[in-house]
Amino acid sequence: MKSITLTIAFLCASALAGLGQTQLTALPPDGFVTLSQIVNDFATAETQALQKYNGMRICVYGRVGQVTQSDDEEGDPLTAYLQLPARTTPDVKVVFGADFIPSSVISVADDDSKATVYHTDWNGNLSNATSFIVEGENVAVRGTFDNFVAGDIILKNSFKLSPEALQKKLAEHSLTDQ
Repeated sequence: MKSITLTIAFLCASALAGLGQTQLTALPPDGFVTLSQIVNDFATAETQALQKYNGMRICVYGRVGQVTQSDDEEGDPLTAYLQLPARTTPDVKVVFGADFIPSSVISVADDDSKATVYHTDWNGNLSNATSFIVEGENVAVRGTFDNFVAGDIILKNSFKLSPEALQKKLAEHSLTDQ
């Protein structure tokens, strides 16, 4: 009888403990998540979010808030922050490695509003310049979740989806580019 009472008490305690925890939605097989979803996951249930995203290759869709030169130890050239408009943290800090930028010559505007990629011809002459990532635009970025540090959800080895791939991904998830 004592064993049954202890078992029932343990089950009740476990059930009550589970009520206090937030259940996060599962990550879809393609790893696609909106900025608001991943921010909400870390803001409401950091421990569970760390478990959910740990080492996962994910695709985050959201608004670019800032573009900067990268400050990581690997010498990656570019960082972008995906931010919700009415909220400053947490942000998704996207670190682009040199292998994932379409050119080795990239420049960030002094006001951190955009990164421009410069293309050269065989003689080293500038052939054209294109905006790579711009503050305020909605993008989808695929990267590997690395850590959650000081209010930043960090993605490493990231690359930006092409406009065509972005539209396809949004359609697959019944979203529109806003």
